Amino acid sequence: MASIKYKVSIENPLKHQFRIQISFVPNTDKLMHISLPNWIPGSYMIRDFAKHVLELKAQDTSGELVIETISKNRFAISHNQQEVTVTYLYYAFDMSVRKAYLDQEFGFINPASALFCIDELKDQTCLVELVKSNNPIIANWQPASGLTGVDHTDSFAWGHYSAKNYLEFTDYPILFGELDIAEFSVANTPHFLVTVGQHFGDLQRAAKDLKPLCQYHIDMFDGLPEGVDKYLFLTMVTDSGFGGLEHLNSTALVCSRFDILKQEQEIDDNYTTFLSLCSHEYLHTWNVKRLKPKEFIPYQLEQEVYTKQLWFYEGMTSYFDDLSLLETNTITQDKYLEILAKTFTRIEKGQGQLRQSVTESSLHTWTKFYQQDEAAPDQIVSYYQKGAAIACLMDLIIKQDSQGKIALKDLMHKAWNLYGKEQIGTTQQQLEDLFKSFIGTQNHDLLHDVLYNTNKIDLIAAFARSGIELSYQSQQSATHAQGIVENSTNNWLGCVVALNNGYLVVKQVLENSPAEQAGIAVNDHLIAIDNFRLNNLNIEKVLSTVIGKNTSVHYFRKDKLYQAPLTVEASPKFVASLTIKDTEKAKLWLG
Repeated sequence: MASIKYKVSIENPLKHQFRIQISFVPNTDKLMHISLPNWIPGSYMIRDFAKHVLELKAQDTSGELVIETISKNRFAISHNQQEVTVTYLYYAFDMSVRKAYLDQEFGFINPASALFCIDELKDQTCLVELVKSNNPIIANWQPASGLTGVDHTDSFAWGHYSAKNYLEFTDYPILFGELDIAEFSVANTPHFLVTVGQHFGDLQRAAKDLKPLCQYHIDMFDGLPEGVDKYLFLTMVTDSGFGGLEHLNSTALVCSRFDILKQEQEIDDNYTTFLSLCSHEYLHTWNVKRLKPKEFIPYQLEQEVYTKQLWFYEGMTSYFDDLSLLETNTITQDKYLEILAKTFTRIEKGQGQLRQSVTESSLHTWTKFYQQDEAAPDQIVSYYQKGAAIACLMDLIIKQDSQGKIALKDLMHKAWNLYGKEQIGTTQQQLEDLFKSFIGTQNHDLLHDVLYNTNKIDLIAAFARSGIELSYQSQQSATHAQGIVENSTNNWLGCVVALNNGYLVVKQVLENSPAEQAGIAVNDHLIAIDNFRLNNLNIEKVLSTVIGKNTSVHYFRKDKLYQAPLTVEASPKFVASLTIKDTEKAKLWLG
């Protein structure tokens, strides 16, 4: 049967429009249907991609064909049983890894967001032509993609590529621009760090630092997955962006211009975070893209698909993304413990872990997690963060019980061999049984508790057995809650504020905090405490003068001024700290 032919052209970067052409031969004398996904794997939210389609038309050699709208993302085409060509413009101005973006600096397409599926032919080969534009604005642009070249092996050439079917095609994002490329080899496989947009670092330095991280994950699974003969880190560089989305042999990333360092610069927090993001998405090459919940096999991209298992698929990945930096000597033990403590702080800060289990968090990812509001810390728990804490707890237990002979990495390797290598998929029960086979019967109840109950996860005893003290203390400053300890008087208002047009605007209010008790709500403008006018420079200083003192707060809600009694106090003890107390015991876990 004939292939489906896609043409992707850059219509006008100043209008943020791609031109798409799709040609196919109908396989029936009945109506043919085209559709766009409503969500994209790895990002669990209905996004209604079809709303960005403009000037949708279909024709054959006889002329224009009738297109009927069936639903928000699906259309029916009447035809004459000859080749049909569908054309449309796609508006692309979403600076994220999930949709599409185009301006005079660079372009990006996530195929699931912009390229229609021919429903009756979804299993047919997709031939993809990336068309070079004559527009002088983009004369020096190149494409970059993990697609398989047709009659060539170049990942950065205009021309023809292919994918086995539509679902596979959606897993090959395409980047366009004046590419900065650093190539490195891992496991005899070419890897490419590719950026568009101006950065101020040394890409070769970043590639050198990525190589041991990639090797770390390859070693965990005894090699790259079958068919991965290249890998691309496709990176859009912006003013302050951050994000990533995993794909079959690539990842789409967004980072800040200042995240990538020069050769001589010392590693800093922003660069550490960038490397951790790359490590996270690279691990997804196994854990999520191939080892995945049975509910995701195959993906049903028109509607929500529910699973309890994201605590494993994102939680384990979130644990190993930072641990890989430690175990490759990219960061120090102290820095790793500081990063891990930040995760525990985020879990402990709100009441969410007492209201939602980690498996419930996974089930409700489509609404409560991906559509969080300002009350989220007190309503939900993150399956990324609590999942990582569970991974840490299980790793501690496994290493302690085996005297360091086995570790969580061995569990991941076994999961891959049992359910991932052949892409069988997992059930929740299979994952639980796998963990039980590693942690011993005495810990089975503990595993059930951390997965299904809404108790606080207790890591203190497990760390103590490894010679590490986990303690919690009151917040001492706004930055202290991020794991940065400063010399400051205990003071806590219990709300997050941001400067907006000269006003201190409330963005979040924590439950049972002094701010809540004073009636302060999101979007209020804080004016004064203790009759002293507030600004972004003095708020902590003013708070420090009224600890334990009954005073007042003034704030605007809309256009009305409120005054309320206020008692500022020390925060609950939610700021985590990890300290090595016994170096020899700690080696069992940290190495």
